Amino acid sequence: MEGLPDAAVFATRLKNTLIQYHSIEDDKWRVAKKMKDVTIWRKPSEEFNGYLFKAQGVIDDIVNSVIDHIRPGPCRLDWDSLMTSMDILEHFEENCCVMRYTTAGQLWNIISPREFVDFSYTVGYEEGLLSCGYIQTDLRGMIPQSAVNTAMASTLINFYGDLQKALQKA
Repeated sequence: MEGLPDAAVFATRLKNTLIQYHSIEDDKWRVAKKMKDVTIWRKPSEEFNGYLFKAQGVIDDIVNSVIDHIRPGPCRLDWDSLMTSMDILEHFEENCCVMRYTTAGQLWNIISPREFVDFSYTVGYEEGLLSCGYIQTDLRGMIPQSAVNTAMASTLINFYGDLQKALQKA
């Protein structure tokens, strides 16, 4: 992983970008899906061909327990139904890493399992947590992008449901 900036500088840039995305005015986002305690928004990205997705959920638990569950590692594979394998390629600091993971198939395997290399970053912010993973939703091929976007919103809703169940077991 040569050429990456100093871990502290990189983490600061990533945190600032995450807060910048989080701070985009609400009227710029469109609700993609809403369930009881979770809302998923999306907006066209200005940086790449596709959408930014923002998920907000209410989870009533200890912040450190939530962090331990969403941070990439062996605990995550126990409960996250989207991931079938995961390797941490580079650890920058406790809450920031580059990981390679394989996803389960989506939409009755119309979207086949795929392997991604992704940044993961989680930080405490205001009264909760901000967490990001830049998931590439432009999968190309014969799948309509609208189906991929719908699957992404449903996957993020399921993420919260799976997390809630895992935290109740802990």
